[in-house]
Amino acid sequence: MSYSEFLSQICHIMKNQYPAASISIQPVLKNNGQHLDGLLILQPGENIAPSIYLNSYYTEYLNGELLGDILDDIKSIYETHRIPVPFDISIFQNFENIQKKIFFRLINQASNLELLSDIPYLPFLDLAVVFFLTLENETIGSTTALIHNKHLELWHTTKEELFTLARINTRTLSGYEILPMERLLFPETKPETPFPSPTAHTLFVLSSHARTFGAACLLYEDVLASFADEIQDDFYILPSSIHEVLLIPAKKSPPAKALQEMVEDINETEVAPEDVLSNQIYFYRAAEHCLRIVLFTGYYTENQFSKPFNYKRSLLPADSSSPTGKKLPL
Repeated sequence: MSYSEFLSQICHIMKNQYPAASISIQPVLKNNGQHLDGLLILQPGENIAPSIYLNSYYTEYLNGELLGDILDDIKSIYETHRIPVPFDISIFQNFENIQKKIFFRLINQASNLELLSDIPYLPFLDLAVVFFLTLENETIGSTTALIHNKHLELWHTTKEELFTLARINTRTLSGYEILPMERLLFPETKPETPFPSPTAHTLFVLSSHARTFGAACLLYEDVLASFADEIQDDFYILPSSIHEVLLIPAKKSPPAKALQEMVEDINETEVAPEDVLSNQIYFYRAAEHCLRIVLFTGYYTENQFSKPFNYKRSLLPADSSSPTGKKLPL
């Protein structure tokens, strides 16, 4: 059975199972150019429905999974996440209602050209700062929704204002933490100070408290500066995924080229395609308060770097202010 035949079969069977429902498959563009097909089952009186992605189910079918078992799983997911009452979508129309729900995350620029053409973003090295809404209520539970250009028009706002709001919300509600890799492997070890001992460890993990979209912590320059001050060293940054990055003090680091090769290998073999952040590695130089991409040519030398990213000038104008009129520190 071809993939298109598989999708048609799923739709046909679901239509028999839910004859009163509107059944459709909607293409969805996800991170890093991943195109997925989402099954939507919308019953009379409902205005939103869970999107059940079918791509992985086809892979399971090709690997021998019975179609009946796949259908049972799809129905179970639908019944668990179905929203049987109308959802009030008017909350999205008033910008004041959603200002505290705006967050940011980092994605790769080159791998998301199609997506970035339709969403507001700010460039950050080879990455892009993008924005999303976090929604929680009794009807839909907890979910996120990417902010598109059409939302800027609806809300009469700008990407710069989104960044100002998201910087506050993400930092305040998601937080950050820097832990030695050993502490993640052995979580019973309790931290004694905000920053781990620089002499006892060589590999650290920077992420949010929930360990989701934690690579966005790279946008907190004061956190990077404090870490550099604590370890009394510059450091390399390895983009482990969109959810976390690794920090390696420069004096204890292997050669930079070996670090990049490790990142490329892990991205290729261990990180899900939609979670890959970058194949580049970065270098934070404490004296300059700047972050750079480490560059490689055919004849690599250690001092080859991209143009420095200056936090105080690169993301927003120096006089950028919050919606309340109070100047916000960068």
